[in-house]
Amino acid sequence: MNFAVQPLAEPGYVSFIFMNISEEHAREMHVQRERVTNEAIVRIAKILNDGEGYESAMNHALQEISRFIHPDRIYLLETDGITVSNTFEWCAEGIQSEIETLQHLDYEEYISGWEVFLRDSPGVIMEDIEVLRNMGDMVDYENLKRQGIKSLMAFPFYRQGRIAGYLGVDNFEVTDQFNTAELLETLSFFLGARITNHHLIHELEHLGRCDGLTGINNWNAYSDELLRLRQAHNCVGVIFIDMNGLKVINDTEGHLAGNAALCTVAGFLVGLYGADHVYRLGGDEFVVLLQHVTESEFSRQLKRLRDEASHLGNLSIAAGGQWIADAVEIMNAIQEADNAMYRDKAEYYKKKNKQ
Repeated sequence: MNFAVQPLAEPGYVSFIFMNISEEHAREMHVQRERVTNEAIVRIAKILNDGEGYESAMNHALQEISRFIHPDRIYLLETDGITVSNTFEWCAEGIQSEIETLQHLDYEEYISGWEVFLRDSPGVIMEDIEVLRNMGDMVDYENLKRQGIKSLMAFPFYRQGRIAGYLGVDNFEVTDQFNTAELLETLSFFLGARITNHHLIHELEHLGRCDGLTGINNWNAYSDELLRLRQAHNCVGVIFIDMNGLKVINDTEGHLAGNAALCTVAGFLVGLYGADHVYRLGGDEFVVLLQHVTESEFSRQLKRLRDEASHLGNLSIAAGGQWIADAVEIMNAIQEADNAMYRDKAEYYKKKNKQ
């Protein structure tokens, strides 16, 4: 039986409407509920796949979810199993945002307790957070209470079989018009897939610009940076670096030792100039690009490199540099720096042969 209560205009009076629900009517209501739920899912899934930019699509999707369940807050938590961060958020009018305070939190302390709910359910469903108090989980209870959360529903999304995050809603509206839990459970999959794809693309882009051995910028990143610098017309200093004696290390100690030597030199250069400015061009060749430095400062940086290189132990490098006032001439500067590096290398072997 369903019933509804409606206040009347006359104070102290209400009207009651009772409806005896037949099996047929119940089936019709169930079908209607499923239809509305599925339409909402399709509508939001389209938002995630209609060509909007990543952040725009994610925020748009959360906003659209709010139109159905009218919560105080909708959010996405992402985790690597060690920390957890709130990466996207929608708040109802008058509700304070929590996204800035929920960053890099300890996973064990913050939401590991949610996994208890996943033993018997696909999601975390708390119609009253007092259930946490009854379970003895006072850390989660106090954290939710601090945020004014009375009810919470969260469904996980996964990456390679491990929890990668949750789609969560606070103080959601209960309605018979659609299946709130089914809606959120299904959308957690779509949202999680969009997050995973975004991270995979980012990782692929990183791998395409990252040297596989040393972890620093590779030739692709170097080429892109040269194009950007030529268009910027800023002053820039170029330093070419080449290892001395790498072939000898490979021949006498093996390629693993040679690889370790390359990694040592790469780490040395990153320590001096920062990872954004150091590139491996291949083999034992490296280049450093320093933008917005004066000619005198660049000369000091080049001298510092040579001075610090004396502390590399049994490793040795040859270096040459060139500064230009306008990066449009950077190809000439690269050639000059390369020539200066080879002169330095020739001097090194000349001295070594004399010894």
